Amino acid sequence: LDSDIEQYLRSNRSLKKLVHSRHDAATVFNVEQYGAVGDGKHDSTEAFETAWNAACKKASAVLVVPANKKFFVNNLVFRGPCQPHLSFKVDGTIVAQPDPARWKNSKIWLQFAQLTDFNLMGTGVIDGQGQQWWAGQCKVVNGRTVCNDRNRPTAIKIDYSKSVTVKELTLMNSPEFHLVFGECEGVKIQGLKIKAPRDSPNTDGIDIFASKRFHIEKCVIGTGDDCIAIGTGSSNITIKDLICGPGHGISIGSLGRDNSRAEVSHVHVNRAKFIDTQNGLRIKTWQGGSGLASYITYENVEMINSENPILINQFYCTSASACQNQRSAVQIQGVTYKNIHGTSATAAAIQLMCSDSVPCTGIQLSNVSLKLTSGKPASCVDKNARGFYSGRLIPTCKNLRPGPSPKEFELQQQPTTVM
Repeated sequence: LDSDIEQYLRSNRSLKKLVHSRHDAATVFNVEQYGAVGDGKHDSTEAFETAWNAACKKASAVLVVPANKKFFVNNLVFRGPCQPHLSFKVDGTIVAQPDPARWKNSKIWLQFAQLTDFNLMGTGVIDGQGQQWWAGQCKVVNGRTVCNDRNRPTAIKIDYSKSVTVKELTLMNSPEFHLVFGECEGVKIQGLKIKAPRDSPNTDGIDIFASKRFHIEKCVIGTGDDCIAIGTGSSNITIKDLICGPGHGISIGSLGRDNSRAEVSHVHVNRAKFIDTQNGLRIKTWQGGSGLASYITYENVEMINSENPILINQFYCTSASACQNQRSAVQIQGVTYKNIHGTSATAAAIQLMCSDSVPCTGIQLSNVSLKLTSGKPASCVDKNARGFYSGRLIPTCKNLRPGPSPKEFELQQQPTTVM
């Protein structure tokens, strides 16, 4: 066994570097040694579970899914707490059960829970094989696609965990959301590729709920829904060097559904490109909610043929009929758009649609220049939005007043908290 480990390390430089970076050499747990069969047909669920249980007990362990192999795995829970410095390294391909009729009763395919100092990494692929799910649970009603989301599973969910790194993997074709975090803290996400067809329903790339201190960088995401969605209870989220498209852009929300209270703060997006997306930078809240979305900064963003490049929608509603106008709303405060440029596929490139009873405050636009993809001028629609602009503002927004110079504007910005 020791010779097999050394041979594997010699053939994998990145893993060797990881192993020897620890004070104690890691122990490699190859799923094939626990009975996994890499032909994409045999059920390797039990072997993966056994390998995890063994690796979990060993400090600096590396659970390995070897390259050039495809492993069929049903839904699993990889539960901690485990010994520190545990890595789950996927260099091959993991595939899910493609037939909804044979899916075991679970809303999550691969769940990781109660972990500290955990790495999910590798150059491999995690394929949810969601094609039959999308076809079987969606139908067109009055020209609109309506989907039954009750049974479609999320591909990967990480819950109640701290100091987590997820990097370099390819995630694809999840039946529903690809990667979801719930009640996590101190997460780094780097170099992910997430992809699903443009028309695949609710296939969000990365979703974050009730979590804090996230750093997301150098990811390429193209799906049928939000590239990244940030839900209530989340704070200190940094997103850098993102390429998004197709998809619904970066969404904060939806917030305040069913008259609930929602809180999101300190979100910073820097250097992002949106290509053929349904939305760009979107904040969406339901009427009747309460709470606060604040200290949100978007800067150095390029839009390429994106619908709704800048969108605040405090009248978000998914009902077939109009939602009732209500007096309470989630407060939106302190939102900055800086150095945003490119082309819009919709006439209104900027939409600031704020609540009648709880207007948006502290909206700041600096050096924003958006035109239609055709080259013609775009428009701004702003309602109950209070704030100012500096530098260029193309198109102009009637309710925003002139503010300080771009340099003064920059000095006034409160820095967001990052990792």
